[in-house]
Amino acid sequence: MSRSPVVTRVALPVDVPQLVELLGELRAVEGRESLAVDPGWPADDVEGRLYRALADPGYRVVVATEDEVPAGMAVLATASLGPLTDERALTVSHLVVRHRFRRRGIGHALLAAAAAYADEIGLDHVLVGAYPALREANRFYARLGFAPLSVRRVAHVSTLRRRLAAPRQRSLIDDISRRRLTRAGRS
Repeated sequence: MSRSPVVTRVALPVDVPQLVELLGELRAVEGRESLAVDPGWPADDVEGRLYRALADPGYRVVVATEDEVPAGMAVLATASLGPLTDERALTVSHLVVRHRFRRRGIGHALLAAAAAYADEIGLDHVLVGAYPALREANRFYARLGFAPLSVRRVAHVSTLRRRLAAPRQRSLIDDISRRRLTRAGRS
């Protein structure tokens, strides 16, 4: 028995309830397997954000279907490769394939749609992101020729402040200890 063909198309407002479900699957996987911090999912406004993305010409939301059932999605947008370059790339985010449709060409079809869109708008690069702990996704991208560009790390501002202050606090404690030892040695 042969598989049904995978069809990709630009998502429509009528697709939003299914896209919300798909993003729920992505959130569940990231929450369970990722060692990164909370990606900041706006759980109460995913639907509204999807509607806004569909209406914004700066984004393209792509849905992949099999037998007309939404099986995967990705959000496409353009971004600079860095602040000191004019080079732009097509970014692929929120790429998710419904669990029961995995290993059936859905991810390939979504990335083919991304490559076609990059060609359409004249971009030479496609940029994807995946949490390091999502080994299967990282292997998938590597097999398709994606190479590491940079490692981006994230820290909550309060954590960063606390950690930046920690060495200074330790050095103050060390200074006080040294002074006490010096005074004790003199007496």
